[in-house]
Amino acid sequence: MRRKRMPRLTRINYTPRVLGFGAIFVAISWLTYVRDWSAGLYVLAAVYFLLYPHCVYWFDRLRESPKGIEISAMLFDAFMLALWTVAIEFSGWVSFTLLATVILNNTMTGGVPQFIRAAACYGLGLLVGALLFGVHWSPEAPLGIEIITMVALQVYIFVVARVLSIQNQRLFRTKNDAEKKNVIFLTMLKLTDLGDQSETLELLVDEALKVLQGLYPNQSFGFVLKDPDESDTLNFAAYTSDLDEEQRALLRCQLSRVCEYLPKGQFVSIADQDDNSFVFPLKQRVDRFQGLLLIHGRKLPEEERQSMRLLLKQLSTTIANKLLSLELKSAAERDALTGIYNRGRLEQEIADAEARLRDNMDAHFSVILIDLIGLKPINDQYGHIAGDQLICSVANALRATCREHDRLFRFGGDEFVILCRDETGQGARALVKRIDHHVKGQKVSLSTDQGAAMDVRIELSVGLAHSDQVPPEDVLKRADERMYEDKKRWYAERDRYR
Repeated sequence: MRRKRMPRLTRINYTPRVLGFGAIFVAISWLTYVRDWSAGLYVLAAVYFLLYPHCVYWFDRLRESPKGIEISAMLFDAFMLALWTVAIEFSGWVSFTLLATVILNNTMTGGVPQFIRAAACYGLGLLVGALLFGVHWSPEAPLGIEIITMVALQVYIFVVARVLSIQNQRLFRTKNDAEKKNVIFLTMLKLTDLGDQSETLELLVDEALKVLQGLYPNQSFGFVLKDPDESDTLNFAAYTSDLDEEQRALLRCQLSRVCEYLPKGQFVSIADQDDNSFVFPLKQRVDRFQGLLLIHGRKLPEEERQSMRLLLKQLSTTIANKLLSLELKSAAERDALTGIYNRGRLEQEIADAEARLRDNMDAHFSVILIDLIGLKPINDQYGHIAGDQLICSVANALRATCREHDRLFRFGGDEFVILCRDETGQGARALVKRIDHHVKGQKVSLSTDQGAAMDVRIELSVGLAHSDQVPPEDVLKRADERMYEDKKRWYAERDRYR
């Protein structure tokens, strides 16, 4: 069973009490000899001044109670020292030393309330001493006794001050450690919150590096994801803004060759630089990738490395959770066959576009609805493998035709939607023309269920509607109507030339 620690105050007061009481015993013994007092005083002084301090210490040590008796012992000391003051007939420096120790010990330990209690006990001791021994005033004492007493008092004050200084240093270190741990804890909370606040991995990592640099302002930071099976390749890299392009290029080159397992960090020197870089691995793997955090600057002390490992563990979890969240979100928002956005994401985007238009009357949008003509005959005649290939070919062609800010969605089995954010609709009309010229009529090669190859021409019907022409909530419906009108024209024209 683990032993409990004895009370701190008992440990602190033990040495000063033993030394101080030992010096007082010498002074009282000398005084007893000089004044030819009863030999019984030797015995009483030895019991109290030499044995009693050890009894207090070992009593608290052996009973293993978190609440010690030291406060009560100090009040008892005040009573007993007053009693001894009367017994030695108020001998000048000895009596002064006894009173000084009572004031010093109790005030230092418990402040004014403890001093008042000790003063009451001291007064009671004087009263009891007067009743037992009578009152005799003999403050004179041999010079040797006064010198011993004065030296003992100075030594006692020094020992008490030294103990107090040590305790203050310990308290300062404890307070400093607690503040550092609190900062680390708050930083870990910030890193955790970033997972919910950042929409993309890039934003998450950028903000995380800023948080780390705020904690270590003299360091520069970088983060990379790399596949350990592929050398000389980084799959993702981000750095704090204080690293210039030349430094980043050097670091990218060296980090791409760093091995996967670096339990204590790997020291990576940068050519022609006074500072150096330290690489820490993220313990949690992110899919097949290994995360590496770069610290560029002075070499971190071991204590700061331990704190950094705690932060890295939290950062690793945050990044892994964010990537998993993004993966799940992508799976929920994207079409499994083509990889473009699905109908659920379309409904959300259109709702957002309608909300923007309500807030800003100039924030118009356009919807292009596209139908793939002839998909059912392909599925029926050549199989669904060929049909899926045709759908993917059309999706890829449309994706290549769209502008950067356009959004492409798979609306249904053979229907696609493009959402355009343009105020006038000219961009959407130009996009329809590009689809007519670059996608319609394009030949694609398909594989049948039997493994044969065949060429098919892409045929589309297209409908366009703009929010300045119809109410925002009817834009998709109007685009759908115009798409069917275009499809009727296509079938009518085909029947005419059949």
